[in-house]
Amino acid sequence: MIKHIIAHLVANGIALYFVGVILVGKFEITGSWKGYLICAIIFGLLNGLVKPILKLLSLPFVLVSAGLFIFVINSFLVWFAQYALDVLKFDGVAIVITGGFFSYLLVGFLMSLFNMVIHWLLKK
Repeated sequence: MIKHIIAHLVANGIALYFVGVILVGKFEITGSWKGYLICAIIFGLLNGLVKPILKLLSLPFVLVSAGLFIFVINSFLVWFAQYALDVLKFDGVAIVITGGFFSYLLVGFLMSLFNMVIHWLLKK
């Protein structure tokens, strides 16, 4: 159980790092390794607790859009993680996203893509 949780945290941290490398100037996490760790924990909690509820509540939209509405849910989770970090006020840790809704959509898409690939590699 603990090994599974740690694997998910590491996967989220790696995904955050690669999204930051790809979207230079649009997505940044401040606070070096501490920032990535805190963000990975927040994303893990949001993906484990909030995302299933949002998917259930938005099931009609997901079905009508053939699953594309999941990207909107992922974008909302990215925004919510940024908001949570602002509210919790960790010293020197923040998610900085510039560019509006499209940037959130792109970050949400890349996060889900990298997490899917990393979790697929961890299962092998």
